[in-house]
Amino acid sequence: MSTNCQFPHIIYREGQNNKLWGIAHGEEFKAPIKELAEIRRALMLAKNPRLAKKIDELALEQLHVSRQYASHIADEIEGIAQGSGLSITDVVILNNYTDFRDIQLPEEGCSTVHIQTPTEVLSGQTWDMHRSAKNYMCLIQVPETHRHSAQLVLTLVGCVGLMGVNAENGLIGVNNINTNNAKTGLIWPLLVRRVLEEKSLAEMRQALLHAPVTSGHNYLISSPEGGEHLEVTPSIYEKVSALSKGQVGGIFHTNHCMGAEIEKLEDKSSMSSTTFNRYNLLSKKTYKVSDLEDFKNLLTDHDEFPKSICSHFENGAQDPSFTCGGGACDLTNGKYIFWRGCPAHDEDYKEFEFVLDGKSFKKLI
Repeated sequence: MSTNCQFPHIIYREGQNNKLWGIAHGEEFKAPIKELAEIRRALMLAKNPRLAKKIDELALEQLHVSRQYASHIADEIEGIAQGSGLSITDVVILNNYTDFRDIQLPEEGCSTVHIQTPTEVLSGQTWDMHRSAKNYMCLIQVPETHRHSAQLVLTLVGCVGLMGVNAENGLIGVNNINTNNAKTGLIWPLLVRRVLEEKSLAEMRQALLHAPVTSGHNYLISSPEGGEHLEVTPSIYEKVSALSKGQVGGIFHTNHCMGAEIEKLEDKSSMSSTTFNRYNLLSKKTYKVSDLEDFKNLLTDHDEFPKSICSHFENGAQDPSFTCGGGACDLTNGKYIFWRGCPAHDEDYKEFEFVLDGKSFKKLI
């Protein structure tokens, strides 16, 4: 039976570096990090048993590339390993298991959505994963440093970031696409944190598009300046939708390739079986959203259950699309909601609300 971490709000201490943050994180959640690492190793090897003899080599290669790109965040990953008493291989797998070379795991789903009304810029996503991940979800509050503004990061214990927002109201969200051009590259949660260090939409885009990625993902980057969906693979990238400042409308992405060139690389056999259903639902509903409450209700919508936007579809070990949580942010007014579980179907559903308070985030009781 897995540990239920109860969606902890982890506050990194001001004045410390990433390595110390990682050590404290690893020490506090030592047991559940070990459980999650074992779960993710088993899922990865079930998909491709031939990786067993190469797993340490591949993990160290990914850590090496990650260190070259953002050494301070790689320090945090190593700190988590040190604090939890796990090998660096275990912690790299926990962070990056969908991106190991020649692996595509369709249980990483998610819907990323950006909506602009005449008065508000709303951005966020669901997090659809293997059901086993839900009990390990957490929220990390990262303080302002000389490198970056404060950050709120939705993630799993032992993982440096799945999605997040910074005190500049810049947001990055991620959802999986399956392409056949994977190669050894960085650990993608490290990229999430690195992009959050930038202060403008243009800088976020530059950091993202110059990263040596391992495999294909769609990235939502957004700010009060607008929002963009960028499909990024090791060899090519495409901007597949965008809204500039002042435009009204909605853009969204589920888990199939939308770029004309990237679609040629798509591994359709690994495509999420709920992706088109969720995409069609979003196409019918985004125009009805007018504020943050509407936006959060969209991301937790259950029309056409179980293949709903808040997804509860599971069809065997190879094709679960289970919404474990999500985040909804008002980037105009500095209001943010992050949640673990489903408000309609989980007895232990939990959520946090924050507002931007100067250069930091204030949690509302």
